[in-house]
Amino acid sequence: MALCSAALPARNMAGGGRGSRVLLLLLLSGCLGEQPPAVAAGVPSSSSSAGGGGAPGDAEETVIIGLRLEDTDDVSFMEGGALRVSERTRVKLRVYGLNINNETWSRIAFTEHERRRGGRPPAEQEDGPPESSSPQRCGIRTSDIIILPHIVLNRRTSGIIEIDIKPLRKTEKSKSYYLCTSVSGPAALGAAGPPGGGRVGADGPAGPQPWTETTWIYHDGEDTKMIVGEEKKFLLPFWLQVIFISLLLCLSGMFSGLNLGLMALDPMELRIVQNCGTDKEKNYAKRIEPVRRQGNYLLCSLLLGNVLVNTTLTILLDDIAGSGLVAVVVSTIGIVIFGEIVPQAICSRHGLAVGANTIFLTKFFMMMTFPASYPVSKLLDCVLGQEIGTVYNREKLLEMLRVTDPYNDLVKEELNIIQGALELRTKTVEDVMTPLRDCFMIAAEAVLDFNTMSEIMESGYTRIPVFEGDRSNIVDLLFVKDLAFVDPDDCTPLKTITRFYNHPLHFVFNDTKLDAMLEEFKKGGAMGGAGGWRVCGYPP
Repeated sequence: MALCSAALPARNMAGGGRGSRVLLLLLLSGCLGEQPPAVAAGVPSSSSSAGGGGAPGDAEETVIIGLRLEDTDDVSFMEGGALRVSERTRVKLRVYGLNINNETWSRIAFTEHERRRGGRPPAEQEDGPPESSSPQRCGIRTSDIIILPHIVLNRRTSGIIEIDIKPLRKTEKSKSYYLCTSVSGPAALGAAGPPGGGRVGADGPAGPQPWTETTWIYHDGEDTKMIVGEEKKFLLPFWLQVIFISLLLCLSGMFSGLNLGLMALDPMELRIVQNCGTDKEKNYAKRIEPVRRQGNYLLCSLLLGNVLVNTTLTILLDDIAGSGLVAVVVSTIGIVIFGEIVPQAICSRHGLAVGANTIFLTKFFMMMTFPASYPVSKLLDCVLGQEIGTVYNREKLLEMLRVTDPYNDLVKEELNIIQGALELRTKTVEDVMTPLRDCFMIAAEAVLDFNTMSEIMESGYTRIPVFEGDRSNIVDLLFVKDLAFVDPDDCTPLKTITRFYNHPLHFVFNDTKLDAMLEEFKKGGAMGGAGGWRVCGYPP
């Protein structure tokens, strides 16, 4: 068994695959027929009985070959052939070997002292004679790792045990532990065996020896080192971090939405809403207007709060996830969806209502960020000047009326009147006059008979120019009301009527502005008084 046992402890047993396990079982099967009743040198073994009081030849040896983690996760895993676990955890270990039984858990322990090649641990170097055989006595067994008193067996070749790992000391970041196993040996000889390498038992040179002492020795394998690391500590309790992350996500959305909603409401628009909006809109605008008046201060406060919230959110996510990449990806997705898209989509349509209902939070954060945001806002005021707001000139106002025509409640006639009034100062007489070729005129030599009177009435005009010779030579003006007492049967000449009333004619230039013309109309009485107007400087 000594030859076999030397080959059994496979290197890095915990990291081996299925092929290494099959090879291990084949080696074990080949060694079963050569088992001596004594403990093989360098291989931890023990009697199958709990007390170890049976004869060595009658008991089956328990051989522990190695350990591996049954379940791995972020805190329990294999690293460089060693088991790495975290403090304050309960870990399942699978024990490999021969004749694993219900008492195997009691024959496993751990020590803080590392096995020294060719010598004993420091705790035993001063006591007792030097050992000459390969098994080395285990150092002081630690109480930081507790083996729970049960094992789940699997065909006596492996079993699952559980261990509880106590917390490390305050100054310790990690600590290494080494596997020890118990063996039963003669009280007089100890773990080194009889001189000369003889077997321990009834056939030994010294005669039968009572197995009265249990000795703890280091396991001879390479995969029995356990490293206990410091438990990952969160900045805050996990449940509190989840609450904070949710709250920060809501604040991020609020800052982003208010930044768009409030800054889109310029002071001029708020004044308009206060004067001509609905009662609810007037109330909203009245509450927002004092804050919005300090535009740069409001902008700096909202942006500073948004950046602060997003940064804190990423830090908390990194603390929970344990990975910077995961924290960046999760925070980016959360901020884009819940901190940007959704709130800005809402506030772009209902910014007035949202801003008014959250105005107390806005004032609170403006006060909290005052030391940083107020000086920056004053600097912006000096550099950029006072914010006036949106001011529409004549052209922009006209275009706004045209663009919003499908959505406002103005009828076409009202829109035309407004449009004409706004264009009064920009248009000239030439833009609105009727060319002479399109005018309805009557010659000065005409006779007011039935046909002429009918033609005048059918034209629908109340003022008819009278020309003499050329159409551009307008000499008089006929008012239709002047024909009220004219009998068509009398065939009265037109000159008789025009000379009797003698309506004056006024001449203006074609580039005269319409507002100046309106003032002239006002001076001449209603509808130009009793006179007519003729445009000069325009070709016939």
